[in-house]
Amino acid sequence: MTAERTSGSQARKFGVLAACLLIGAFGLSGCEGDDGSDGAAGPAGPAGPAGPAGPPGVSGGIPVGTADEINLDVQDVTVPEGGGAPVVTFKLTNENNQGLAGLTAGQTRFAIAQLSPGDNGGSSEWQSYVTRDDGGVANVQATTEAATAGTFVDNGDGTYEYTFSQALTGYPAGPIFDATKTHRISMQLSTDPLPTTNGSHDFVPAGGDVTFTRLIVDNDTCNACHDQLAFHGGGRFDVEFCVTCHNPYSEDGNTGNSVDMKWMIHKIHYGANLDFGYEVIGFNNTLHDYSDIVFSQDVRNCTTCHEESDTDTPQANNWRLVANRQACGTCHDNIALADGSGWEQGLHPAGLTFTDDMDCLECHGEGLDQNAALAHVIPTQVEGEKYAFNILDVAGTAPGEFPVVTFSVTDPTNNDAPYNIHTDPAFTVAAGGASRMAIDVGWNPDDYTNTGSGFHPGLPIQLNPLPAVGGASTDNNDGTFTVTSSTAIPLDATGTAGIGIEGHPAVDVDPDIVGPERIAVTNVIEYAPITDATAQPRRQPVAIEKCNDCHNQLSIHGNNRTDQPEVCVMCHNPNATDAGVRTASATSPECAAGTDDVSIDMKYMIHAIHASGDIGVPYDVCGFRGSFISIDFLYPGRRNNCEGCHKADTYYPVDPADVLPTTVDTGADITTPVDDLVNSPNAAVCSSCHTATIAIEHMKQNGAVFNATREADGTATNEAESCGICHGAGAEADVKEVHGVGEFRFN
Repeated sequence: MTAERTSGSQARKFGVLAACLLIGAFGLSGCEGDDGSDGAAGPAGPAGPAGPAGPPGVSGGIPVGTADEINLDVQDVTVPEGGGAPVVTFKLTNENNQGLAGLTAGQTRFAIAQLSPGDNGGSSEWQSYVTRDDGGVANVQATTEAATAGTFVDNGDGTYEYTFSQALTGYPAGPIFDATKTHRISMQLSTDPLPTTNGSHDFVPAGGDVTFTRLIVDNDTCNACHDQLAFHGGGRFDVEFCVTCHNPYSEDGNTGNSVDMKWMIHKIHYGANLDFGYEVIGFNNTLHDYSDIVFSQDVRNCTTCHEESDTDTPQANNWRLVANRQACGTCHDNIALADGSGWEQGLHPAGLTFTDDMDCLECHGEGLDQNAALAHVIPTQVEGEKYAFNILDVAGTAPGEFPVVTFSVTDPTNNDAPYNIHTDPAFTVAAGGASRMAIDVGWNPDDYTNTGSGFHPGLPIQLNPLPAVGGASTDNNDGTFTVTSSTAIPLDATGTAGIGIEGHPAVDVDPDIVGPERIAVTNVIEYAPITDATAQPRRQPVAIEKCNDCHNQLSIHGNNRTDQPEVCVMCHNPNATDAGVRTASATSPECAAGTDDVSIDMKYMIHAIHASGDIGVPYDVCGFRGSFISIDFLYPGRRNNCEGCHKADTYYPVDPADVLPTTVDTGADITTPVDDLVNSPNAAVCSSCHTATIAIEHMKQNGAVFNATREADGTATNEAESCGICHGAGAEADVKEVHGVGEFRFN
């Protein structure tokens, strides 16, 4: 309750009103007259009692523990003249821009570093003031300062002030303080149970704007593949924070290996290609060995991480404009060192050695024959830009008809000039199957069945249009060609047909490879009606752009199938297994005739591959010519983030009446699905990650079937799946909510 003062005029009116009430009550008169003018203000009344105390530490702010979101803004940093103890002012706000009070010193850590330009071709370098002992080596590793070490002040309105524990000149292994150089404050807030928060602020102690920076890679680039990259217990996930500690002056005291950001990140991603490997000893003396890491794309794709088009990373071009042994030697770890050890055969003149400050741009600079950008070009990808497959017309796709496809191959870099696939050298190299094209025809694209194609489990019709490699097509003498299928669309086929072109021309473009290389060309697909009034394209739950966040160019099966999931699913459909390559001529005993086949259905296979390392269940499958392939790797993103691959909201349970079950074991006749064993469609997907017995039983209790015999007519026996009731959009256990899609919380 809040006390209020009553003015004299108000008291007088209250008195008149009381008198009138009394007179009226006794039947008296005399209250109809003027009540007169207001009198002078009376004396102030006594103060009312104080209200209840607010939450501890809150004065104009709300408790930090109530926030769903914490925004950190480092507002100012001052350093006393001569390099005294820095004073940091920062503010916390919630999702409603309200100040958050109550953060404690124990929840807060700070890092501070100075940036120096590079000399003699060297890279610019951060150096941390705060260091710690590691592996028995004193002050060898950069670290953070807990706010409990200095003076921490909560102003109660969402703003805070922290004074470091000592002057910048007092840290034993810090840089020589220079007030004119760029400095960075980085912060980590651990506000359990709320998300951990990072923040950084660049400043110049002497005052003025920051004009010299080192911004090379940002969070968006890392998180395109990693979803949200977080280390050290999930507490550090901002690249600008990472580099304040991971700089050239910081090393692992146990192994002596540098943990400088450029050194560490290049070596981790290049791990399996290194001559000498890379490992460090982490928290609790845990060994982290990255020597077997295989990057998910060609390592020459420097611009995957160093994105020059991003205005947030003005120094992203350092990969080609600032080259030195410390940077280049991270991947090229066998170049000769100053003591003569190490040597990259054939790439450098005999006897040439390299020092830490040697400027590689003397030979690899802009405008030179072997400039850094040119040295990292992927010749086959450049050549691939010269080819485009085009489907121009499709006819004959009604039941019982023989499909006729007219197509061309053109050069987008040369005004779409057409290639003559009958005579052009790129399409006439027969040796080793170097030149290849295929026109694929499949049917029922809601879920392809391709039953009746004559090809082993679930595969579409495949037509070879290249005469030089045993195929045939008609030259229309206008840059186009036509093929006609010798296999008809089955009489019982319904819906829509899918028609794709895949394959690769062959061109010798890489001097490091003997003979012509298979050039990956983006596959194309068109749709034509079988019984539908108009063609109905297959559902598209994933986007190739999401695949290429990690893969850059997704090209598999010997560069035959490239960057087109809609073509992939023509073969990788629910009816398809690897039974067709499990033969007497298999190259691996695991793939011999009679061994159990494995589903290659896209929805099962991709989940099983990407989950394999996390769940400890390899995806074992037989490939080309019966070669055994065992895939067991740790997915670099967050396995629960469905939208890492899927388009928004395309990962909900499907209607089991519309999507076919997944074949897990073919019957005696692998060309027909009649006697196959199947798993119902939602169960096939969910069980690829959720392998525990309790999870499988839960699926069964809600209508899923495992290893069920397909009905005689080849239809599914899975209409009883009821997953969507609980796991559909907006349901009690909405897939998006239980997987936490897009909600990454670190504590």
